[in-house]
Amino acid sequence: YGTITNLEESPLDVDLLYAGTDDGLIQVSEDGGATWREAGRPKGLPEHYYVNDLLADRFDRNTVYAVIDLHKAGDFRPLIFKSSNLGKSWRSISGDLPERHIVWRLVQDAVKPGLMFAGTEFGIFVTVDGGEQWVKLKGGMPNIPIRDLVIQEREVDLVAASFGREFFVL
Repeated sequence: YGTITNLEESPLDVDLLYAGTDDGLIQVSEDGGATWREAGRPKGLPEHYYVNDLLADRFDRNTVYAVIDLHKAGDFRPLIFKSSNLGKSWRSISGDLPERHIVWRLVQDAVKPGLMFAGTEFGIFVTVDGGEQWVKLKGGMPNIPIRDLVIQEREVDLVAASFGREFFVL
């Protein structure tokens, strides 16, 4: 344990950084990495967990999202959390994501704050309300693990990479 699995810089403040680890720590720096503090832990999680992804909000400096993974402990729930106070407290935004859908990646639209996409073990899900309700993207998208997502802002495309298979441009 102790490996940094994610490092995220706020798009609104270059001095605001987040780091997530493979043993469940989320650290926050508000001075460009000179000093760090441990963020609070989401309730209901064991002591150790894997931080699959961190996402600093594009519209609110104080908001950050964490994607948590417990599959190595036999827990395959989709776990997405949101903090509106720089990681001090968290609430679930997993909404109605199906059980046993590990979430690998989360991205937020550059124009609409509540529009987000989650890459899961079984495809891509989208929410337009910040995580209260999720809908699976279909239209020919296969039922495969989507391990990475990015929004190409210039082309306004969602690009998804699967686990060892291919990538998709939507």
